[in-house]
Amino acid sequence: MRHPLDYDLYIFDMGNVVIRDITTLEAIARHYGFDYDELHDDYSHYAFPLMDGTIDSALYWKHVEHQLGIRVVGDPLVDFFRPRWNPPVVEILEALRARGKRVVCGSNTYAPHWEWLRHQGFLNVFDALYASHEMGISKPSKRFFTHIMEKEQVAIPKVFFIDDYEENIVAAKAIGIDSYQYSFDEGLVNYFSAIFT
Repeated sequence: MRHPLDYDLYIFDMGNVVIRDITTLEAIARHYGFDYDELHDDYSHYAFPLMDGTIDSALYWKHVEHQLGIRVVGDPLVDFFRPRWNPPVVEILEALRARGKRVVCGSNTYAPHWEWLRHQGFLNVFDALYASHEMGISKPSKRFFTHIMEKEQVAIPKVFFIDDYEENIVAAKAIGIDSYQYSFDEGLVNYFSAIFT
């Protein structure tokens, strides 16, 4: 990786990078008396269609009601969603923007989650937002990254990408994007320490 200010565009994932405590399935399983492994296995088949925007959450929970035989109220993926800021990464975002750098969010998400984050002000730290359900494509697809670069009118060598999932990092690196896999360690903070001096 080059000097942290050598890039024109910084793409940050949202969950487990800018915000923490994003998981909901365990709380949902406890509340409704679902077997967690059964719910998790079932959800894994629908996560990408939800994030790509090809199905909505109401349809998914109707399926769960049929599959697991329990009435579901509202949208539990939102009702049990209570993330909190990850301050070290937020400080990096703010420092980059203060230096005139363009910082955008590139996130796999789905509409109700995104609207909740917007309403709570979690999306205000970015210059632009690229949500999978609005784009119709999710990471680790190459098109996820090329779509953002086309919209931002920036070339691959001028992009830096931060995400917590290895497969997303591998996909970004495969097309030449400098990337960092974040895991709540000090590595990212240390890398960006130069922008605070």
